[in-house]
Amino acid sequence: MVERSPVAYGEFTMAFELKAETISTLQQYYKKEELDLNWPHVFVLPVWLQSWWEAFGQEYRLWLRSIWQEGALIGLAPLMVKGGEARLIGSADVCDYLDFITIPGREKAFFQALVPALQKAGFKNLILEAQRPEAVFFKALAEIEHHSSIPAKIDFIRENEAFEVALPHTWEDYLALLSKKQRHEVKRKLRRLDREAPHYGYQVIAESEEVQKFVPTFLTLLQEHPDKAEFLTPQMEHYFKGLIDNMSQAGLARFGLFKIDGFNAAAVLYFDYGGRIYLFNSGYITRYRPLSAGLISKLLLINEAISQGRQVYDFLKGREVYKSRLGGTGIPIFKVELQF
Repeated sequence: MVERSPVAYGEFTMAFELKAETISTLQQYYKKEELDLNWPHVFVLPVWLQSWWEAFGQEYRLWLRSIWQEGALIGLAPLMVKGGEARLIGSADVCDYLDFITIPGREKAFFQALVPALQKAGFKNLILEAQRPEAVFFKALAEIEHHSSIPAKIDFIRENEAFEVALPHTWEDYLALLSKKQRHEVKRKLRRLDREAPHYGYQVIAESEEVQKFVPTFLTLLQEHPDKAEFLTPQMEHYFKGLIDNMSQAGLARFGLFKIDGFNAAAVLYFDYGGRIYLFNSGYITRYRPLSAGLISKLLLINEAISQGRQVYDFLKGREVYKSRLGGTGIPIFKVELQF
């Protein structure tokens, strides 16, 4: 299905085409590197959208569109709809960032085509959760001289905060990024580990089959902690298993396993994409709390990321104190609502 939409702005009329897509066709676009589409983070990849949709999409129907101008693709809108409301596929509780996929520099034209198309389709609201400051919407807004050229009332809410650290080239340089107090604390915890549990180790589980085999062990680690056990409902467990399965087959899912005296002490689930390490979840055996097993597992992942030449360690959303103590810088996360 092709929707043609001439959109007038001032003295100019721009002709756009919108084509209906599926998650499968998004995957085909993703594979075509020559298109120069910007897939800004792991949460917008087709494999992630498919995993979320299979677990949580029952209440919605898909409204996926590619947007073209003069025969050239300028972006993809992975939306889902219910009633008069459209929103990006995903949910802020398990998708830390959400966004559109566009050709860099075409964000303004993308929104100038998308908004009238949503209005024409009868939608009254566009809800954009989990928006980073560099999200497509904010880039488009920065390019538009008169915001009234987007025919919508726009509301912003700062809904959360994420933390990330730009990784230097060496572990010593990373430690130098920390405050004097936190650098001392990190070194003290590592010295204590060397002293009280000298036979510890850290390994990366990266092969798809091995990642999938480790999932039950990881879920057991999560359930050691009441808050995470409560979060891990049957539906959420189903989602986690499907997500890790799909992401591991795509070569993006990893476990970092921290062992003490041969026993599993802690593990981190993370995704490795685009030079960025996404720390998605973690768990540890409570008897190893005196050795700071949970924190050290994250430090060991930072060390691994540095050794692999990754550029950013992303703690993702949430204002847990350890994130800033380990060098994370806060990034505001917004919710945007457009009312037509």
